[in-house]
Amino acid sequence: MSKRDYLYEEELRKHRQKMLRVLDSYSIQKKWSENDLLAIQHALQTLIESLIGLARYVTTQKYGLTLHRSREALDELKERGLLDSKWHEEAMKMIGFRNIVVHDYLNVDEEIVCSIVTHKQYQIVKKVAEFLEKCLKVDAK
Repeated sequence: MSKRDYLYEEELRKHRQKMLRVLDSYSIQKKWSENDLLAIQHALQTLIESLIGLARYVTTQKYGLTLHRSREALDELKERGLLDSKWHEEAMKMIGFRNIVVHDYLNVDEEIVCSIVTHKQYQIVKKVAEFLEKCLKVDAK
């Protein structure tokens, strides 16, 4: 296994917390401008990217695997029994949304963006990330 990078872990955590604050502030608003929608999309993309990065990092730390595709690390964590099926499925939906924002940005459905934020569906990223961080702490003991 590779050496823990505590600075990287802390930066991921800070970044995730910042994006969650941004999204939480929008979740209570009723109407958004075009600029707001772009900011929300960016915050969602960045939040999901942080989960992908953390999942890859955990996979490397726990199993010595280096994975490159966005879904591979979460798939591996599920296959090894670390991540349950429900969280895996919900996280994969968020990654699918992120892929649309990144690769198919001309076809981002604003109603989906609004639903994700108003129903706080992005919170699954927080839950999964916090769980993965706990798994790292257990291994450190």
